[in-house]
Amino acid sequence: MLVHSHADLINKQYHNKGSNFVTLESRLDFALSLASYFKARLEQVVDEFKRRHAKQYTSFKQIKICKGIMVQADKILIDTTMQRPLNLEFIMEIINFFEESMVMAIQVYEDDEKPGYYIAWEGQHTAVMLYILITKVFGERLANQMFPVVIYSVKQKLKIRRNFILLNGDAKQKIDFIDKYRQMVYGVKIDGSTDPEWLDTAKKNDYLSAAGLFATNKKFGDEEEEGAITLLADTLMSKSLKTRKHPEVTRMFSQYWVFLNPKRPTQAKEVRMLYDFFDACYKQNIVVDDAYLLELVNFNKKYFEANWSETGSFWSKVKQVYETWYKKANAENYAETNKIKGFNTEPKCGMPFYIAQLRKSTKLQTPDYSVNNGFTVSKALLW
Repeated sequence: MLVHSHADLINKQYHNKGSNFVTLESRLDFALSLASYFKARLEQVVDEFKRRHAKQYTSFKQIKICKGIMVQADKILIDTTMQRPLNLEFIMEIINFFEESMVMAIQVYEDDEKPGYYIAWEGQHTAVMLYILITKVFGERLANQMFPVVIYSVKQKLKIRRNFILLNGDAKQKIDFIDKYRQMVYGVKIDGSTDPEWLDTAKKNDYLSAAGLFATNKKFGDEEEEGAITLLADTLMSKSLKTRKHPEVTRMFSQYWVFLNPKRPTQAKEVRMLYDFFDACYKQNIVVDDAYLLELVNFNKKYFEANWSETGSFWSKVKQVYETWYKKANAENYAETNKIKGFNTEPKCGMPFYIAQLRKSTKLQTPDYSVNNGFTVSKALLW
């Protein structure tokens, strides 16, 4: 039987050719299957709700939620290609701090593919939270309850996706880069969007998927899965198209990952450093092909086991070199304070050393990389 990796399961979702309508029960079950440690937490939250509200509520109908157009609860579906994955942490939080006045009407539209049903495009966390109260707290049937909804006439999914991104402001659960990222990929794969920023994002995801990588966020509970990338800021995403790194940079990183073949999630420092390095290569027209990447992988493994974590040998060496440079370059200040200033485990300090070491130890063409702290690396201090 073919076994799919966690990355395959995540990336496969983007290739649905149409809508994927699921019930509230299925939505919760799938989220729990991706982050199983939330199962015990959900049981604890349900038990705590029962204890806290034992005298106040004995059935779901006693909870006075807002009234909009009231529809049968089991007629509400989630389109998984429209909504963010469930944030189970957020679900636990709103149950723990439940107040009737917190419940807002679920924003829905009617779809010709599912007559008689209402497709939630905003408010899935509210709907799933109510589902948990009905079925797990009170042990009642979903079909016997009514949910408040606001029905929108819009049926063009690209409009709904744009509304989703634009309307999720400070008053609601904050929309993260990962949420925008997923909507953009879906918008291209399913809705045929030709927006340049969305096309860029979908192309990047194709590169990640082919390499067994996937973009995620710790709020989904799968950040420790093999191939997980949680550092999206200034790598896969940025606040504007003008400052975004070209998809070619993601291609370089993805192919590097294939040759490295680690069985782990990516490291934040690893993603930051390599994206900056490959971005500099791209901008300076340095050809980064398979031969280049294979040599780079071999170099990284040989000199620091390709370990970019803060406690790894790479940053220990960089710190040693930086301190030596700082004491000489800032002799007067250091004599007065006896303190090293400005070191951090970021490209600002790591990249000058990395490029200098590559130039000494390999024949690879390397980019120029200037930093505003003046840090330069003496050849005598290299490995």
